[in-house]
Amino acid sequence: MILAAITIPAHSDSIYVLGSYFIPKGNSDVYRQNRIETTFEVQDLNTVGGTFGYDHFLGDFISIGGSASFYRSDTTVSDVDFEFENGQPIFRDIRLEIVPLELNLRLLPAGRNAVIIPYVGGGIGAYMWEYEEFGDFVIDRFTDPSIITGSAFSDGTDFGYHVEGGVQIPVSRSATITGEVKYFSVEGDLDIEGFDPSFEPIDLSAVTYSAGISFWF
Repeated sequence: MILAAITIPAHSDSIYVLGSYFIPKGNSDVYRQNRIETTFEVQDLNTVGGTFGYDHFLGDFISIGGSASFYRSDTTVSDVDFEFENGQPIFRDIRLEIVPLELNLRLLPAGRNAVIIPYVGGGIGAYMWEYEEFGDFVIDRFTDPSIITGSAFSDGTDFGYHVEGGVQIPVSRSATITGEVKYFSVEGDLDIEGFDPSFEPIDLSAVTYSAGISFWF
């Protein structure tokens, strides 16, 4: 009993809040087509987001937990080959939204009582997403081009995985400042009624750089 009391820390749980910078990988043909036809670049969808999470410590060197994040980005692009008869650009908007719900396992090689607490980890998640393009489009651009106004929308919930690494710096017995880098990998099928049926699944993978604070209790 005495040994158990010594080895089990007083604080066995934590909650954390992080602000993040979201950088999508964008490695699929829906993005590549937009790069060819418009002024679009994948980095146009870089954005800020946030994460709220919970961890439970299983001793000094390992924890399990879960988190919920939110990222939403949009950009306006113009066609590079065509314009309206009056010389005005042909614009459309591209919007991406991802809500990751993730479970994680973290290893703390220096223990959670160190002056600086590094960690590495990973896990699985369900990623709810929406992708939309709306505005003016050039159709039949290589045969009989014309301009239409419309939208293409797709959404879903798909499973993926993530890996992460970070560091926590205690500022009191119950709070730490946290910095983290994470990569998650996931893809989803586009709605064939709104997008070219030959399109491959959309790449929803991304890297996030995060910083925030955690509270131990």
